[in-house]
Amino acid sequence: MNHSLGNVFRIVGVCAALSVLLAACLAHTPAPVSERSLVEGPMPDVYTVQKYDTLYSVAWRYELDVNELAARNRIKPPYVIETGQRIALTGTGPPPKPARPARPTLAPAKPSAANPQVEPDKPAGVKVPPAPVPEPAATPVVAPKPTASPAVTPTKPPAPQPAKTAPEAAPAKPAVADPTPAATARLDVPSTVAAGAWRRPVAAKPTRGFGGGSKGLDYSLRKGTLIQAAASGVVVYAGPGLGGFRHLVIVKASERHLVAYGVNVRPNLKEGDTVRIGDAVARAGSGTTGGQFHFEVRDGGKPIDPNSLLGS
Repeated sequence: MNHSLGNVFRIVGVCAALSVLLAACLAHTPAPVSERSLVEGPMPDVYTVQKYDTLYSVAWRYELDVNELAARNRIKPPYVIETGQRIALTGTGPPPKPARPARPTLAPAKPSAANPQVEPDKPAGVKVPPAPVPEPAATPVVAPKPTASPAVTPTKPPAPQPAKTAPEAAPAKPAVADPTPAATARLDVPSTVAAGAWRRPVAAKPTRGFGGGSKGLDYSLRKGTLIQAAASGVVVYAGPGLGGFRHLVIVKASERHLVAYGVNVRPNLKEGDTVRIGDAVARAGSGTTGGQFHFEVRDGGKPIDPNSLLGS
């Protein structure tokens, strides 16, 4: 009996030791790297513009060519969109505008003996005040005939005074333009960027390359590492990040190329800024996510391997 009980305790002890060992292994297993692209769910036929959206960020999110998207929705440069606006992502034309409910019309009330003051063009139940009764005309007063009076020496008529001229109207103040985001300025970018006109955004090796579900390059940087612009261009989006990053900057490098920098620290750039190759985009921060950096390049709306432009 004692021998059997001892075996049971030994088995329980071995199981407990295995459980502790397994838990320790799981605790040190690195977390899987998630895809950090902008796509959030399947692409709808019609998209409703949200706060901070630009046409470029919408096109980026669904891997669409921004020029084709603008043409489909008849949006002209500089591609200004408004919150709540409906944008057709598929099809050949803009989405139909939602129909407004028709306003109910009230039938005009007919005058009756009980309500004689209701006019035909007034809603029923609305009383019109009675018309004012004209007062009787006053009896004309006949003036007495003038009597003869001594001659009066005529006096010279007063000299005519020059007519007063109306004060000149103050010149109209020039209309003040409604302030709009700097990204609405006309973009001056080339039609394309040559392969030799690119540079790597950081002097570090990526922790994850392009392909296999990744649409760009992922980096884990030391605090203070400078992230630089890989190509010149104009910032067309700088706002909340999508796909796991707090901040996102999209630069239009050419009519074909869009470049994105996803960071978890506040970037140095804002919409409308002109960017030169090598300019500072941000510096890596501290903490578990402060050094995470994601880099993407799109050609005609489609993600491409940045190494094909940056070189090996």
